[in-house]
Amino acid sequence: MKIQTSECILSIKDVSKTFPGVKALQKVSFDVRRGSVHGLVGENGAGKSTLMKILSGVYQKDAGAGTVIFDGETIENTTPHESMHRGLAIIYQELNLVNTMSVGENIFLGRFKEMKGMRGTHTSARELLDRIDCKIDTHKLVSELSVSEKQMVEIAKALSFKSKLIIMDEPSSSLTAEELVELVKIIHQLKEQGISIIYISHKLDEIFDFCDVVTIMRDGQIIDTKAKVDLTRDEMITKMVGRSIENEYPERPQNVGATLMEVRSLNTRKLHDVSFTLKQGEILGLVGLVGAGRTEIVRAIFGADKTDGHQILINGSAVRIKNPNDAKLAGFGFVPEDRKLQGLVLPFSVESNISMASFEKFTKFGFISKSKESEIGIRQAKALVVKTPSTKTPVKNLSGGNQQKCIIGRWLENDPRIFIMDEPTRGIDVGAKYEIYVLMKAIAEKGGAVILISSELPEVLNMSNRVLTLFEGRITGEFNPQTASADEIMRAALGMTEGSANP
Repeated sequence: MKIQTSECILSIKDVSKTFPGVKALQKVSFDVRRGSVHGLVGENGAGKSTLMKILSGVYQKDAGAGTVIFDGETIENTTPHESMHRGLAIIYQELNLVNTMSVGENIFLGRFKEMKGMRGTHTSARELLDRIDCKIDTHKLVSELSVSEKQMVEIAKALSFKSKLIIMDEPSSSLTAEELVELVKIIHQLKEQGISIIYISHKLDEIFDFCDVVTIMRDGQIIDTKAKVDLTRDEMITKMVGRSIENEYPERPQNVGATLMEVRSLNTRKLHDVSFTLKQGEILGLVGLVGAGRTEIVRAIFGADKTDGHQILINGSAVRIKNPNDAKLAGFGFVPEDRKLQGLVLPFSVESNISMASFEKFTKFGFISKSKESEIGIRQAKALVVKTPSTKTPVKNLSGGNQQKCIIGRWLENDPRIFIMDEPTRGIDVGAKYEIYVLMKAIAEKGGAVILISSELPEVLNMSNRVLTLFEGRITGEFNPQTASADEIMRAALGMTEGSANP
């Protein structure tokens, strides 16, 4: 897609980047038009983050390997500080704010003297927030803000440097539907102010909803750059993954059997008399707004949170689960909502993370057999096609999809009957998502069952055999997703109706 140089805020020509043993970028070239929203898509490991870090000065491109022209100026060996002052800002998925400082202090961190003290800092911060119709009190501590409010602070910080281009890396990964609406509104406001945006996301609906142009990356190379109107969803997926995926979702499990688990009268400070069944061979979806109690339910039955009394029956027999180890022994597996904070020990190796739920298989008299630990890691990494240089590699070096596979492999090693998956595909590309869906289906078809929690309603509706809706800690409906409409299900999840539709 050709754009006149004068129309470009950013022009990247034949940029390459090599790490020891890895060619991360190979002659990458594309242009970003002034005042446009430019989508950047690709599987985890495609090179998107490496390219953005080169633009923002975190990494340097290979010497003599291409050029970067920003706002008419050729950039060489920049730093993050220089990049910000030049007008190129990046908002990372893991927000870069100081929780113990106020909103105003975060926006002008390190520039208080320039702002003539705290009064000037808060006055200028108020003006920037008003530009994006944000009403947050500038004196409020960042630790007291929601994720979407923190993103607004990051955007205001970018505007404080008179940014001409803002890179947003997976900005909606932790947002509710309502918060996403606010983010889209701000993006349109920035665009109207002539500010360009590079929008990185695995959520293809967002790319098609508000990007003007889309660049597709795969294996460190640019596969295509097209205007959104000239690109179909199937074409985008095929170019991203390098193969045709006939459907984004495999066929749901077909042989649902008798009741495998029954939960009776589950109560916590957040949950109120929650009772439900889970059937052999099914995927059970939980739908509700953030805070409705979805995660609280699965954490309670897994023994991770205290309850005020409940009963769990597996195959008709009562089981006592006081802690996660009891749950493991009862045949549970659990992929938690936040893989980095709750699911992985990031400095540990791939094999250590995979094997940590199977200590009894490679420990004796308190001694660890490293060879057996390695054997488990290699077996599951191979079975799940985990892309890693070695199972000795720290798991923090892997892409999000491969990190998620490590957690799944950890539990598959124990052959669980009941597999809880809380936001299993958050921040994961479309190819890796499909692989995880196939794994879920395989667990169900082997006679186990899966509890699926996802903020992406299409994911739940296309993968589940049955859906429960929750609102304010209570189950408000039970639905067959093949016959019930998305509107019916969401109305129950919003507490507007109660009942069931062909469960």
